[in-house]
Amino acid sequence: MHDTNSGSCLCGAVAWETSGKPASTYHCHCSMCRKAHGAAFGTYASLPAGLFRWRGGTDTIEDYRSSANLTRSFCSRCGSVVPNFEDDGSCAFVPTGCQDDGPPADYHIFFASRASWAGNSDNHLPSHADWPPGIDETPCPDRDSGPAEEGKVRGSCLCGTVEFRINEPFRAVYNCHCRRCRRARSAVFATNGFTSLDGVEITRGESDMVQYKPPEATYFTQVFCRTCGSKIPRKDPGRSVSVVPLGALDEDPGRGPDCHIFTAYRAKWHRIGDTLSRFDEGPE
Repeated sequence: MHDTNSGSCLCGAVAWETSGKPASTYHCHCSMCRKAHGAAFGTYASLPAGLFRWRGGTDTIEDYRSSANLTRSFCSRCGSVVPNFEDDGSCAFVPTGCQDDGPPADYHIFFASRASWAGNSDNHLPSHADWPPGIDETPCPDRDSGPAEEGKVRGSCLCGTVEFRINEPFRAVYNCHCRRCRRARSAVFATNGFTSLDGVEITRGESDMVQYKPPEATYFTQVFCRTCGSKIPRKDPGRSVSVVPLGALDEDPGRGPDCHIFTAYRAKWHRIGDTLSRFDEGPE
């Protein structure tokens, strides 16, 4: 593991650097992290604020108070989750999915809240049902999405401003390890489900959806809530598909990922621990 690690958001407006060894690094499976990242879990390094420094501007950073205990930060231009701090400024929480190099995760937290569709990534690590030993805080409850609708799967952003509905089964679901996905979701990989173009219906908050497309991208676009930064589905007319971040779902889609793709670009510190097929580039 390198003593110094650097990361950035998808658009590069926000960049940072850490030094030394974190107090801990963990995969968090709580429903709030899943929505904020649009992924199966968020991975954070916790370290003293003195070991962290910004390497670029912070003008595009927006904050959202997701609970009494935590303010989450994201880039308002591209939607990537970026580092946030304890209220007293003493500790930094750094999303390591934006980093190619270490540190590796030490354990899982809020594993009891793990998504039903998630695989067994890093299954060799210890897991804790909620907070790890030594942290005496009350877990935040999952947001109630109301009664289910037969034959449909619903989803929403963290603040509830944007809501959507999946009206057909996913054609495919991929765990993508490409650098764009990792920086867009600030996670070790993105889990995306694909439907037809009309398979996703935005039922609330469409005017609050923000899109960011990297200048060099042909198709890749990130869509997120302007208030909380949560990742939400996007429609891709060029390929006649809708792309859904499974972390945004409120209900079980009835299936999990088919395979891992673009594993040639995976984070060096992450070990894939499941038996799904793996492809260095795109799927067959």
